[in-house]
Amino acid sequence: MPQLLDVSHVSKRGSSLRITLPKGIREKLGLKEEDIVGFYEDNGNIIIKKIE
Repeated sequence: MPQLLDVSHVSKRGSSLRITLPKGIREKLGLKEEDIVGFYEDNGNIIIKKIE
């Protein structure tokens, strides 16, 4: 089973849903403001990766 790294709440903003990435997750992904991320599906799991 994959290791749980952190959790976050889902909130609503207008007609969209928003998830705030915890600081530790942002650091692991090397994300900063204005970066672009991709969402991938793999066997029912969603994977988030920074787009270079």
